Amino acid sequence: MLKFDVSKKEFTSLDQCAMKGENILERYDFQAAIVKSWERVKSFIGLPAAFLIGQEIRPHNSVGDAIDLLAFDPEDSSLTVIELKRGKQKLQLLQGVSYAAMVATWGKEELIQSIQRDINPDPEELIDLINGNELNKDVKIILVAESYDPEVILTADWLNSHYGVLVTVFSASCHKCGDEVIVNLEQRLPLKELQDLYEVRGSRSRPRAPGSDVTWEDVLPKLKYPFASRALELCRKEKEGQPSRRRFGSFRTGLHGYDWITVNFREKFLNIYMGGKPDDAEAEIKRVFGPSTEVLTWEGGFSFKVTSQEQFGSLVTWLEMKE
Repeated sequence: MLKFDVSKKEFTSLDQCAMKGENILERYDFQAAIVKSWERVKSFIGLPAAFLIGQEIRPHNSVGDAIDLLAFDPEDSSLTVIELKRGKQKLQLLQGVSYAAMVATWGKEELIQSIQRDINPDPEELIDLINGNELNKDVKIILVAESYDPEVILTADWLNSHYGVLVTVFSASCHKCGDEVIVNLEQRLPLKELQDLYEVRGSRSRPRAPGSDVTWEDVLPKLKYPFASRALELCRKEKEGQPSRRRFGSFRTGLHGYDWITVNFREKFLNIYMGGKPDDAEAEIKRVFGPSTEVLTWEGGFSFKVTSQEQFGSLVTWLEMKE
């Protein structure tokens, strides 16, 4: 990894280091940091909308081992098993697959009972999203480690390409910058150019979820911002959306250089997701919605939150919503 000194017009290399050498423990440091920084980290690992169920979760009462992290993705009502390793371990993939097989048998009640409220800021919203949709039995697996043995990568690729098992592999390389440790998360598998192909194969066996009885009238009383009613009214003028997932998927396509823009109604804010990466996107979002707007980057694009009446007014104009 290189550090760019703009004033000197030169690069300097950052020394690579290992978690062990920096006394970074797997669970009590690395895992704890991911939990504490979940809202930022989740975008880097391809789960921009996901909720964290908890950490060190036993997948079955017959085993003593625990899942490092378990997440719920409201986009498709699927669970994601996340296994972390300091250094490398050949059994990491086997652990992930085993845990995924176990939680695939879970029902809603078991999943809800596993929610750790001390690390989840919005447990009631998460419970509503779980109860409002049928659980997807295709469990995703994410591996994060400093390095991998070749057989782990080859086996994960084989599971992805031949059986539609959605395994994503990230390397976590550490670098020193003064007294700070910089962690770079790099996707190793699937190759980004083949991501869509894996997702298509993985969806072939995925059953269509039955319709939900949740309505926007059920959702509205749970939204805690003054512009929620108006936002719903304007969105529903154009499409009905998915109240059980609290979203209007692809509300706009081809606008402002984005492939699509989705509006998600969360309990305390609107969450806007954009697919695609037009030039100067982050600067433009801050110009429209205010310099304090936090713009998060994920593999396919960007996201940001609308929390104030003023930002909502800007959103109406930006999305060209019909008054």
